[in-house]
Amino acid sequence: MNKRVLFPIFLGLIVVTLVACLGGDGASDETTEPSAAVTTPTQVLATDVPSSTPVATAGELFLQLVAPAETEIFTAVSPMTVTGRTRVDAVVTINDAIVEPDIDGMFTLDVPLEEGPNIIEVVASVASNEQMDLVLVAIYEP
Repeated sequence: MNKRVLFPIFLGLIVVTLVACLGGDGASDETTEPSAAVTTPTQVLATDVPSSTPVATAGELFLQLVAPAETEIFTAVSPMTVTGRTRVDAVVTINDAIVEPDIDGMFTLDVPLEEGPNIIEVVASVASNEQMDLVLVAIYEP
């Protein structure tokens, strides 16, 4: 074909493409307001939730007996529940039974008792080879 014929066709195609891309479809150019259902984004900030007791994950190793409150007791109930608190990352053993502390560092175990005196050893240890222990004497008289 002749250049004189191709140029107007090519120019017409460009104009039609531009009109189609720019939305020139003959409709009115009214703008609409967003509906009331549109929500605006909110910023969420993390906050610490205070615990009844501070959670210890570092620092010095500690071992606290919660129940029984005394290290020497007389009881008529077996098993006896031993409850305590230590660092969250500690491993606790009660008479060689492994007990894992919860997120607050609390641990608990029911220890069966034999009639007469019972020695209960509670040991907390961490990866740095620190270790603490408590010895309970529970005299069981059914």
